[in-house]
Amino acid sequence: MKQKLTNLMNNRYWSSILLILFLAIGLSSCQSEGEVVSQTTAVLSTGDIRISAFGSGMLTSAVEMELEFDYGGVIKQIMVETGDYVMEGDVLAVLEDDDLQETLASAEIDLRELTSDASVAGALLDLAEAKKSVLTAESTLSFYLSPYVFKSEIRLHDAQEALSMALKEAEENPSDEADQRLREALETEGLAELSLAFNWETYYEEYVPDFFNFPWRDRFGFWHDYYDPPSEIEVALVWAELAEAEAHVEEANVYLIALTENMIPDDAYGSHLVHLEKSLKAVSDARENIEAAILTAPMDGVVLEIKKEELDQIGTNAFITLAQLDPPTLDVWFDEGDWTMVQIGNIVEVVFDALPEKVYQGEIVFVDPALQTDRNTTFVSALVALDTTKTGWADLPLSSAASVELIAGEVEDAVLLPIECLQEITGNYGTVLVEEDNQFIIQEVELGLRDVLYVEVINGLSRGDVVLIGDHQ
Repeated sequence: MKQKLTNLMNNRYWSSILLILFLAIGLSSCQSEGEVVSQTTAVLSTGDIRISAFGSGMLTSAVEMELEFDYGGVIKQIMVETGDYVMEGDVLAVLEDDDLQETLASAEIDLRELTSDASVAGALLDLAEAKKSVLTAESTLSFYLSPYVFKSEIRLHDAQEALSMALKEAEENPSDEADQRLREALETEGLAELSLAFNWETYYEEYVPDFFNFPWRDRFGFWHDYYDPPSEIEVALVWAELAEAEAHVEEANVYLIALTENMIPDDAYGSHLVHLEKSLKAVSDARENIEAAILTAPMDGVVLEIKKEELDQIGTNAFITLAQLDPPTLDVWFDEGDWTMVQIGNIVEVVFDALPEKVYQGEIVFVDPALQTDRNTTFVSALVALDTTKTGWADLPLSSAASVELIAGEVEDAVLLPIECLQEITGNYGTVLVEEDNQFIIQEVELGLRDVLYVEVINGLSRGDVVLIGDHQ
């Protein structure tokens, strides 16, 4: 019995010694900086990450237009039915246009009378008379002022106009060339003024005595010179007659061109032109009204609705609804909390309730800038355009319901790091403790997409690396 007790005590002694040694070795191992201890680690592998949000959608038209006539009337004929596919420019419906045709015929008769051969001949005669008046006024001024003074006045007037244009150009577009033209215009005006002054002296010294001297004899039989040149008022009146005649020539010439070429310049004027312009506009308006009585398709599409029948009276309200169904488009809705992922250009995958075995792909093409609310639920509204070039299209009816997965980001075969391995995170960078030579060392890594469990490692780690989970103990 004593021997057994001694053996038991010896066994407890050695067990205690071994436990103390084990703890000492463990403590020493934990206190050695950087050495691997018994802690949880993860071996990095590759995989996929998808950041997505789920919503619902409904098939709608890509573009929908409500068409109407420009004015009211009686519907003469409707060329389409609901469900018909039409091309841009196809006639959809027409109004009764008998009154419009009569208006056009009357306007065309008035225009033909204005542009007849007799009207053209009258315009030619009017132009000739205007030119004759110009010649008469020029001849009178040449006699009143002398040919050399008259020509000098014209030359000075032209020089002053050229100077005005050169000044304007130099102010609006300064350049060496503009300055040179301005100097030349100033010089030309100066020479014209000198020439006119010299010719006026000659006029009073030579021309007046020769042409406006009316000698008279007194009662004693002596002859006296009496000079009576035209007064300033008489000369001014002839200048006015010349200006009027020149304006008449221009007006008559423009009117003749309008009659023969059916073209009226924007800056044209004159009573004859006003009459012609009104007649041309009457014809144009009548033709436009007849064209407006024909309703055509502004785009390719499908007729969704026709609200009237033939022979019905119609105003300018919506009459035919036309929809463009290509590309297939969906109204989609996502939870308010996913608004940061609902961005134009993001890819979506769509599964229609009527075709649960087929997945269509598309992208967001519009995001409503305002949140929508329905039955106390707030959501983000967007439009999705499907790409059916690879999958084809089943021509599903409008309003077909669908489930939508919005893919905000996706990577495949990426190095995946458990989120709990990150020691620190700053923007797109973080630090981890990676095992190297039986120690944990700090390693900076560049991060990419992340979900609730993993984050993509772009740079800093490779597949097979061992990283510490949690803090270093």
